[in-house]
Amino acid sequence: MPISNISSSNTVKFVFDDGIAIPYIVRFWIFLVSNILSLICCLFVLYHFLFDPNLRRCLHNHVMIIILIICLIWELTTVPWTMYLYLYEVVWIQTPTFCMIWKFLDSVLYTTTAKLVGWTSVERHILIFHDQWVSTKKKRFFIHYLPLIFIVLYGIIVYGITTPMNNCNRPFYYFIPFCAYYSCIYDSAVFSLYEFMTGGILCSVLIGFGSTFLVLRVILRKRHLQQQQIQWRKHRKMILQLLSVTSLFFILYLPPVVLGTAYKLGLPSDVGAQYNTYASLFDYYITFLFPFTCLSTIPQLGTRIKNILRCRWRQQANVVHPEQWASRVPVVSRMNKQKTTIM
Repeated sequence: MPISNISSSNTVKFVFDDGIAIPYIVRFWIFLVSNILSLICCLFVLYHFLFDPNLRRCLHNHVMIIILIICLIWELTTVPWTMYLYLYEVVWIQTPTFCMIWKFLDSVLYTTTAKLVGWTSVERHILIFHDQWVSTKKKRFFIHYLPLIFIVLYGIIVYGITTPMNNCNRPFYYFIPFCAYYSCIYDSAVFSLYEFMTGGILCSVLIGFGSTFLVLRVILRKRHLQQQQIQWRKHRKMILQLLSVTSLFFILYLPPVVLGTAYKLGLPSDVGAQYNTYASLFDYYITFLFPFTCLSTIPQLGTRIKNILRCRWRQQANVVHPEQWASRVPVVSRMNKQKTTIM
């Protein structure tokens, strides 16, 4: 990450070259448009998942609700802070505490999302082929709710402890994303390997093999049982929802992990370096695009959108503007006079 400084009279401006040919101002506008569209879609989908009883009761939607909340937090914190840097070329709040909070949120939200998608790739096998495992409240707690609680709390606790560890006096650069800060614990080869295995390898294996085997298992079971024991129409949307989500991770999440694994096994670091540089920028689109992958799984989507637009149109039609009210007053007063005369 080459850093240079440009002096002009009494001011010094630092220039950070991250190897990406897209200028900061272009990135700002790309992120602004992407974030607005994603935020609108996220609120729309989250509203229906939370307030539609049928959608809220479906167990397979619970993990999607949690990830959508994570996306919402990300789009209201990490993304705007990154956009501020792209626009003004300096961090919003230039303090070590803010940089640590920024890094903490990014680490927790990103890794927790990947772990949740990895878990749901496994859980779909249970919900489709072993639904008796979640047939009672006790079973649902241990098989369904407890893993979700553990995954969320794990990220908060681990990164809440490790992120502030700066006993090596890591410097903060306020013109670089996250102030170029990372915890000193990553200097430990053991912890770095553990983080890579649990946050990268494990999630990738669960997402890749879990979703692939689910499709194969569904096809084989459907042939053998000839649709007699499994309600395929009921589970079709559950499978399509998983595939739409995992396809996003296949494109944006798995390739950098595969490349990182190859580096661990001895691949020269210059191989794929340019791809890794751009991948660090476009992995934001895992968050931007995730709400759209859930959007297609909402039943009667067209009808719901029409109802919202119709409701909005009715509200505008019922609004009486002051000039319209003024024009109606003489008419009303004349009608009242006529009624008085008749009486």
